[in-house]
Amino acid sequence: MATVEEAADTFAKDLAAQNIAGLMMVFTPEGMMKAMQMQGQMQARAAQALAAGKAPEPMTGHNIDLKGQEGEDQVVHLSMLSADGSAEIMTRWREIDGIWKVNDMAIVGAKDSEGNAVDLSAPVAVSTPPPTPSA
Repeated sequence: MATVEEAADTFAKDLAAQNIAGLMMVFTPEGMMKAMQMQGQMQARAAQALAAGKAPEPMTGHNIDLKGQEGEDQVVHLSMLSADGSAEIMTRWREIDGIWKVNDMAIVGAKDSEGNAVDLSAPVAVSTPPPTPSA
């Protein structure tokens, strides 16, 4: 049987690779509802960025931070990393029939590539290059 840390590592890898089949296996029904809400938020954010001329960078890695037990759940924070920055995702894992499953999840923070906090409710900011000097 996998540990919660091993399950979270596989989950983060599947998330980065957008392995939907792998992700579907790991959710409880409650966790699936939360994931669908989060996916809608992330798709809207990606659409905003694309409309502003900025394609999101692919995930390049992740970090796992085991926070400990709360009630029946093990709390694990995942930091998903890319050239754009990072997103911090809180996950709550519950062992069901010997298998760790995500019972709850939410994005709890994001940072840009320079480590500054990003307001995910604000419109996507796109930097524009400085004007080219006239000859």
